[in-house]
Amino acid sequence: MQATVGCTRLTVPTVTKGTTFAPKVTLAHASRPKAASSSRSLALPVVAKADSSSSPEDFDRRAFLRAVSMGAISVASSLAMSEDANALNTYTQPKPFKSDYEKYKDRPGGTVAPMQMARMRSEFRDVAKGDLMDAVPGIQGAYPGLLKLAFMDAGTFDIWKHVKPNGVEPSGGSNGSLRFESDRPEMAPYKDLLKALEPVKVSIDAKWASLAKSKGSPRAPDPISWADLITMAAVVATIQKWGASPEGGFPVRQGRMDAKSSDPSNRTLPFTADLVTARKWFSKRGLKENEMLPLWMELTENTASLRADSKTAARMAVYEADTALFQKDFMHGFTKLTSLGSSFDAYMYFYDESPFLSGNPMPTGMGGPGVQDAYDLKTMG
Repeated sequence: MQATVGCTRLTVPTVTKGTTFAPKVTLAHASRPKAASSSRSLALPVVAKADSSSSPEDFDRRAFLRAVSMGAISVASSLAMSEDANALNTYTQPKPFKSDYEKYKDRPGGTVAPMQMARMRSEFRDVAKGDLMDAVPGIQGAYPGLLKLAFMDAGTFDIWKHVKPNGVEPSGGSNGSLRFESDRPEMAPYKDLLKALEPVKVSIDAKWASLAKSKGSPRAPDPISWADLITMAAVVATIQKWGASPEGGFPVRQGRMDAKSSDPSNRTLPFTADLVTARKWFSKRGLKENEMLPLWMELTENTASLRADSKTAARMAVYEADTALFQKDFMHGFTKLTSLGSSFDAYMYFYDESPFLSGNPMPTGMGGPGVQDAYDLKTMG
C-alpha cells in the first residue's frame, strides 16, 4: 500500500492477517527533476519507506505521521542549507518599532509604549473637542462655512505627481495650506472663518501643553496642526447642525502634517459647479456616487442641477427619508476626501513619559503609530 502526502510517499507492504506488526520507518531522499525553465534545483526528501507485516487495517498511524514530520523537517533543513535559502528573505523588512524609534527618538513622546499612545490620543482628542464644542457655536456662519473650509483645504489634492526616475509623492490635500492662500478669490468668503479659528488653536495648544506638564513631561508636545484643526472644526460644526453625533461617533484620523507653502491653484471644485462637473471631479479622486452625493448636497450652491437629474433626485429623496443612511455615506465621503494626499505624523501629539509607567504589560501587536482614532462626539453640551 502507498500513502502520499505532498512530496512524501509512505510505502507499506500488505501482509497476511494475524502477523505481528513491527514498524520500521526509513527515509530515502531523492531530488526533484530539474524544470526545463529553471537554472537551479532544490533537493527535497520525497520518499518514506516502511517495512511492515501488518494489514492496512492494523497499520499504525503514528508511524505514518512520524514519517511525514521527519520529511517536513528535512525539507526545511534542505531549504536553509541550499542556495535558494536567500529567496526566503527577499521581503524581510526591519521591525516597525525599531525603525520608528530611530526616526522619532528625539521627539516628545518618542519612546512611549503602545498603550500610552492610545491614552494620549484620547487625551488630546478630549482637549481639542472640548474647545471646539465651546467655540464653534459662536462663529458666524460656522455651518456650512467650516465644512466648505475643510473641503477647500482637502480639494487641492490632485492624485499624485511623479518624481523622477520612478517615484510619486502626494500633491495637495488636507494640509492646512489655506493659511497661505488667503489672497485667492475663492478664499474671500472664508478668510474670517480661518481667522476665527486662530484663538481656538492658541487655547488648544496651551491646554494640551499644560496637561503634558502636569503629567511630568519636561517638553511641550506638538501643537495642533492647522490641517487637523480645520478638519475637526468641520466635524464639530456638522454634528452640531445634525443635533447629535451619529451612532458610533464620527471618525477623524489625527496627525495631519501642515504644508509649508501654498498648494497649486485652480484645483478645487467651485461650489456653483453643475452635477456633471462635480461627478467628474469626485470620481477622479476615487469617491463613489454614494460618498460624493451626501457631501455635495451640503456644499453645493447649485441644487437645481442635482434636482434636474432624475436618478440623483430619487437618491436625494432616499437620503431625506433616511437620516442614518445619509449620515453614514456623508461620513465615508468626508473621511476619504480629508485623508487623500495628507501626510500623517505617527508620533504627533505625544508627550514625554516613561514607557514603564503604564500598570499593565504591553500586549504585542496592539496600538502603535498610524492607528486611526475615533473623534467621538456622542454627547453634546
